[in-house]
Amino acid sequence: MDYTEDDRDTVVICNNYIYRHKVLRVNYTTYDLRRSQDSINPCTHPDIMLLSHDNEPHPYWYARVVGIFHVDVIHTGPLSKSPHKKRVDFLFVRWFGRELDYRAGWSARRLHQIGFLDAKQPDAFGFLNPSVVIRGIHVIPGFAYGTSSELLSPAQSVARLPLNEVQDWRCYYIGM
Repeated sequence: MDYTEDDRDTVVICNNYIYRHKVLRVNYTTYDLRRSQDSINPCTHPDIMLLSHDNEPHPYWYARVVGIFHVDVIHTGPLSKSPHKKRVDFLFVRWFGRELDYRAGWSARRLHQIGFLDAKQPDAFGFLNPSVVIRGIHVIPGFAYGTSSELLSPAQSVARLPLNEVQDWRCYYIGM
């Protein structure tokens, strides 16, 4: 959805302050219909999955959480439903892309393979509503493919976790 400059002017961030959080807790249902909870922490357990909303053969999208935030906003203008401030939670993420030429899954007897999008692409980073997160995932580096420093410039390296890393793995496997 595209928003105009006038639309953006109707949203006021209270005190011009963004609050940062260390952990996001995600409740989910396990394969045997029990309830469980994942703790998403950008420093220790940052990888997540969510439903794909495209007609793709693979039903999920994957991302690495760079930051967990909330802001208090007041929506003004003719489309405003309330004059009161409202809390808006959001995640700042770095997107993984799936390797489409790689056969994976139960029939291929291989784990699915993903890798970070090049930071030069406009969709490499994004914002998410935490409610769309299904659960945390475990990714395994593809050691045989090596590492690369070409995906992020030094100015963008704050998005590389842990912070002292200077390279990314070229690909990862999704643990099932």
